[in-house]
Amino acid sequence: MSFNKYFRHCNTIFFNLKSGIYNIMDINKKITWKAEWNIGINRIDFEHKIFLELIDSLRNEIKKNSTWEILSRIIREIEKYAEFHFISEENFLFFIDYPQYIEHQEAHYILLERLNIAKHKVDDLCELLEFIYEWFIDHTLKEDIKITEYLKENGKEYHFSKGSGNE
Repeated sequence: MSFNKYFRHCNTIFFNLKSGIYNIMDINKKITWKAEWNIGINRIDFEHKIFLELIDSLRNEIKKNSTWEILSRIIREIEKYAEFHFISEENFLFFIDYPQYIEHQEAHYILLERLNIAKHKVDDLCELLEFIYEWFIDHTLKEDIKITEYLKENGKEYHFSKGSGNE
């Protein structure tokens, strides 16, 4: 299938989150942060918002039928930002002595491996966008939220700001 024909099949992407939640992402609609995605740790929430903005940049360039050069640059930017964010988040987990540190780190590697493979392929950009978005939401709502729960359950001091969306 040619590059241009592929995008005609990419107007609506269906997401089947492991949590059983079904979302429909319209390729023409901007992906925006939702307050319920905040985990209450300012730094992590802020980094998640930037991550989502990069995902939306990819969506927007796919929608515009941009060149592979532009798309691959954004994929690379997502990959590099993910590396930064994962190191930042993992350092925080190490600092708080998070018991599921290794499992959390392994989940991060899954995304990085997939990005590394996908950045060389033209034929599955919508699938890549679906994977990144689904992984991001699922990981944030199922795994990252456990960090906050751990801190609260173990009486660890931390200033939370759940839900304001302005951190």
